[in-house]
Amino acid sequence: MLSACKWPLLGDFSKKIGLPVAIIDLESTGGDMYQDRITEIAILRFNKGKISRYEWLVNPQKNIPPFITSLTGISNEMVADAPHFADLVHDLLPLLRGTLLIAHNSRFDYTFLRHEFQRAGIHFASPALCSVQLSRKLYPQYFKHNLDSIIERFGIQTESRHRAMTDVTALADFLEISLKEKGCDEWLKHVHTLTNPHPLPHLFSEQLANEIYKLSDSHGVIVWLDAENRAISLSVHKKAFSEVSALLRRNSYPSEIRNAEKIIFHEALGSLHALQKRVELQKHYQLPASQATQTFFSVEFTHDEKQRLRAHIRNLENGSYNNPPNGLFLHKKKAKQILSEWAQQQQLCPDSLGLLPTTYPAGQPCPKIVAGQCNGSCQHQNGIERQNEIITASGRLLPIADWGNAHALEITETDMLSKRSVTIRCINGVLNLPDGSYYFDSTLPAIVKDIWKRSKHNIRILY
Repeated sequence: MLSACKWPLLGDFSKKIGLPVAIIDLESTGGDMYQDRITEIAILRFNKGKISRYEWLVNPQKNIPPFITSLTGISNEMVADAPHFADLVHDLLPLLRGTLLIAHNSRFDYTFLRHEFQRAGIHFASPALCSVQLSRKLYPQYFKHNLDSIIERFGIQTESRHRAMTDVTALADFLEISLKEKGCDEWLKHVHTLTNPHPLPHLFSEQLANEIYKLSDSHGVIVWLDAENRAISLSVHKKAFSEVSALLRRNSYPSEIRNAEKIIFHEALGSLHALQKRVELQKHYQLPASQATQTFFSVEFTHDEKQRLRAHIRNLENGSYNNPPNGLFLHKKKAKQILSEWAQQQQLCPDSLGLLPTTYPAGQPCPKIVAGQCNGSCQHQNGIERQNEIITASGRLLPIADWGNAHALEITETDMLSKRSVTIRCINGVLNLPDGSYYFDSTLPAIVKDIWKRSKHNIRILY
């Protein structure tokens, strides 16, 4: 334990924000956040007027390239007997969870930490502040804001550079100097803007806040529970902790969440997997379908008094269905146009289908009969049965919004760290769930469109 005399303003800052502050630096085997591993961790932690100093060499379980050794001074021999990251998680979690992490280029350190914790089977996320961005805000007159430039600019005394603790203490010196020069009020203004993820507001019970701080920053579904353990809401996330912390900072978050006392987090492997999990949890907890975020249309065929199948363009509501829809359209006018073209291609009777213009006089013969393009057989039993068969067989092949004529898809989502994967089937614009049922959600078309753009190789078109 160190005294706070060297960095008193940082100690005061920690008290003002109501969170411990950890200045952190990592060394690694390289810059690939999925393939490379941590080799060294250094932390200066400020909490309640006390400063704690921690540093570890870490066995990365892979070779350290010579170039990295020349840069950091950390060799394979130095880490051969060091603990693996998984051996350190129980020491690290109490120091980092629920703590404001400050790092120079925090995206690097924060992402490496998240990935290492994930490999160890632990969800991790925390508020993070990038001191590069903070330096740019506090000292906009300077062009360079890397740590070497800052050390030279402020005359900070250091030992050998690129070892983790040396960088941490140099960064702490800079932060202390900037607090003295700029004042805590200006500091706080920029910290509130730049911190990402954000810290949680002091609105909830300590138990709920602790559970939120245990979230990962990955895909998943949160079940919000009341004091009686009853599910009151579900929320789907790409970056769970970041999105929840941002949501709770706004005054407009859903009212049901205000009554939450607990949460359960269900991790997912991607956006589509998260949506499927939400649907399954919605059924499990008997919660209503979510409100549609966008209107979609489909075609419903129903029998009239003559047993003819007639076409009706309907809003496709969020919820469960026994069968996949016939087509999926963004606009009702476009749906009617495509439906008319489809009927013409299939040589179907527009009168029987109910596709004649509303301006066509009621009771008049079908214009196709008048034009000599139809012998009227569609008005008799055999013709009706034949037309119904064509509608039933080909109606399911009406276009599907952005998917066009790709009606049945198998989409595979894979976690890049664990290599776990899941394959999900979508038919005619809806989820085909493992229990054989179908479910439409208005967010699904956008999710599939995004996957199509980013990783089309993960989509298999069945028909």
